[in-house]
Amino acid sequence: MRGWTAIAFAGIGCVQPVAPAAVEPQREPQNLIDAETYTARIAGLRATLSRNNVGIDTQPLIERCSGTRCVRCDVASRENTGGVDPTLIDAVALAFAVYPPSLIAATELRHVALCRTIRIEGDTDEQPPAGVALVDQHRLLISVESFVDGAPQSEHFSIGQVVHHEMFHLFDHATLMDLDREWVAINPPGFAYSDPAAAERVRPAGFVNPYATTNAREDRASVFEFMMGQPTKLCEIARIDPIVAAKTKLVWKRIAKVVGNKLLRQHAQCVDDLARMKRKPAPKVAPQRAKGLPRIRTKRLQMRP
Repeated sequence: MRGWTAIAFAGIGCVQPVAPAAVEPQREPQNLIDAETYTARIAGLRATLSRNNVGIDTQPLIERCSGTRCVRCDVASRENTGGVDPTLIDAVALAFAVYPPSLIAATELRHVALCRTIRIEGDTDEQPPAGVALVDQHRLLISVESFVDGAPQSEHFSIGQVVHHEMFHLFDHATLMDLDREWVAINPPGFAYSDPAAAERVRPAGFVNPYATTNAREDRASVFEFMMGQPTKLCEIARIDPIVAAKTKLVWKRIAKVVGNKLLRQHAQCVDDLARMKRKPAPKVAPQRAKGLPRIRTKRLQMRP
């Protein structure tokens, strides 16, 4: 607009003003979620969260810095949903919908941001996080980047599992105030957590996945993530790995202390079945008489007056 005004004033009395160049209408990026669908899906997520007084962030950018590290979330507006399957928004809503109010209250969750991308400045990890829990802000950041156009990360976990993982971080922070010696005592003898975790593809003994070896909080959150998102796989691991079985039992106990057993039995019935099998006492077997030996009969003595 400024360029056209300057040209008009300079041309007065000299030449005919130059007409402004035709402005082509801005083209909408391809593969966006259509406006009606996006509005409906976000409204569903907002309604699910609002039942527990949790808001959905709509500002363009969320940034949180601590020391030299900064977490940056570019909030996913419709204009940057290229390649995003709208069912991802539904999946986030469904993951939150399973939680009873008592668990939401225990986590102290207040805000949820659906991010197009999450970046951590100063982090050398090539793979950006799919979720971040900002515990001091009572906020969860959930990224859709890992699930766009068949991203390879989506083969290993779902966006619902990201929600469960980050929710447990909030729960853990709100309910666990000191060093978790009970948890550390379960680990294999001589084991030490390593941040960042070793880049292994094979599940280490005692852990549900390699990422769980980062630290105790990631270990616990990973168990809960499997419990809510992949319970059958968790049970398969627990049946052959007694350490994972013990960790599963401890996570179950801590969640059940707040919300009871109903939630976990609905979503992880096999875990409960596994625990019941272990609690079931061994059947009593009557001692067998060796062959060839006479049966010894005894008489009950009766005392006569």
